[in-house]
Amino acid sequence: MEVAGLKTLVVVAHPEIKDSSTQQFLKEAAELQQNATWLELNNETLNEVTKNRELLRSNQRIILQFPLLWYSAPGILFEWLRLTLQQDDKVWLSGKELGIVVNIGQSEEAYRLGGSVGYSLSSLLSPIGSLANNLGLRLIPYFVIEKFVYQTEAARKRLLVDYLQYLELNQPTNFEERQDWAIKFLKEIRAKEDNPKIKLILNTFIEQKERLSELKDEINLMRKVDDNEY
Repeated sequence: MEVAGLKTLVVVAHPEIKDSSTQQFLKEAAELQQNATWLELNNETLNEVTKNRELLRSNQRIILQFPLLWYSAPGILFEWLRLTLQQDDKVWLSGKELGIVVNIGQSEEAYRLGGSVGYSLSSLLSPIGSLANNLGLRLIPYFVIEKFVYQTEAARKRLLVDYLQYLELNQPTNFEERQDWAIKFLKEIRAKEDNPKIKLILNTFIEQKERLSELKDEINLMRKVDDNEY
C-alpha cells in the first residue's frame, strides 16, 4: 500500500545505517509513500553528483535525516552538500522546502538551557538553517525522534503516522488536516487488508472527526448568541 503526496527526497546520513533500527524503521515507513525517494549516503552515492542534483531538481521537499552525533550531523552529510551544491543553485532551489529529521539518544528536554546538554536543537542545527536561507529554501519545523530503541509498540505506531505526515503534508499542519490524512491512509490500508483492528481504528478517527465538526458548530452557535446579547 502506498500513499501519494508531495514529492519528497529523503537524504539519509548515518555511519552504520544497516545496523540502525531507527533508520530501518523509517525506511520501511517511507516505502509507504509513493512520492518519497530514499537516498542513503555512502561512498558510491556521494559521488553521483549529476544524479543527486537531478533528485534535488525533481523534488519539492528535501529532508535531511540523520542521528545527532557529537552535537552535529554526520560528516558525510556536509560532504554530500559540498559536492552536490553549487553557488548559483539558488536560482532553481529557491521556493523548495527543507526539513530535518533528527534522532537523539536523550529526551528533547536535555537540549535546553539548564538541561544536561545545555544547548537547544535549534542552535545545534542552525548551520543547516543558514544554508537554507542562503539557497532560498523554506525551512520547515524539524522533526525529532527521541530514544527510539526504548519506544513501545504504540509509540512507534504514532511515530509511523507522524513521520509519513511530515514527509507528505504541508508544514506546519493542523489537527484536522492530520486527521483527514489518517482517515485516507487507513481507508487505503483497509481496501487491501481485511483487518478488524484497522476498521476499529478507522471508525474511531471518523467518529472523532464528526465530533470535532459538531464542537465547531456548537462554538460558532455560542458566539452568535453572545454577539446578539450586545
